[in-house]
Amino acid sequence: MNPMRWRLMVGGLLVVAGVVALINAITGYNLGGIVWALLLGLSGLAFVFVMASNKSNWWAAIPGFTLLGIAALVGLESLAPNVTGQYGGALVLGGIGLSFLVVYLLNRAFWWAIIPMGVMFSLVALIMLEGVMGQPVIVFFLGLAATFGLIALLPIDNGKRMSWPLIPAAAMLLVGLIVGMGENDWARFIMPAAVILLGGYLVLRAFRQKA
Repeated sequence: MNPMRWRLMVGGLLVVAGVVALINAITGYNLGGIVWALLLGLSGLAFVFVMASNKSNWWAAIPGFTLLGIAALVGLESLAPNVTGQYGGALVLGGIGLSFLVVYLLNRAFWWAIIPMGVMFSLVALIMLEGVMGQPVIVFFLGLAATFGLIALLPIDNGKRMSWPLIPAAAMLLVGLIVGMGENDWARFIMPAAVILLGGYLVLRAFRQKA
């Protein structure tokens, strides 16, 4: 981005901050939270603009959407503090997750972006379902399993699919099921059995490749 555009953006942010501060001084109404929300939101939009102007600026999606999520949180804290007290963290985490989703969509070779995206969205689901489910942490592990399963399904390695993500996907799925089953007496046998099956699978695969 050329220096003129940066000056316009920074100058615009300063003008908005000054106008809001002037309104605050005249009316006496505390607009501090709204000011910060506007500044953070405009800063996030500036990064999104940098990203949209050139596909090679994919990195700008991360601070851009993260700042937008933080701006939404700060703004809601001023307007609806009761809502942000329970779900505010989901806004920031959702913004971070969205940023990595956009990074992957901009360049399909960046398959690694799916992992932090899945982690963030799984945490969002955990926060949103807390208080609704008895053990919401199961959603987090199932989300991680779905994340690695998605990596295994997508043709992201020069048009080929990778098989290694199936191992962490199966492990996260197993952990989620164990957590969901709670403290059943037979649940403690699942993990050793799964380890044996996984080890046997790797041994058989090694012999097949050698043959």
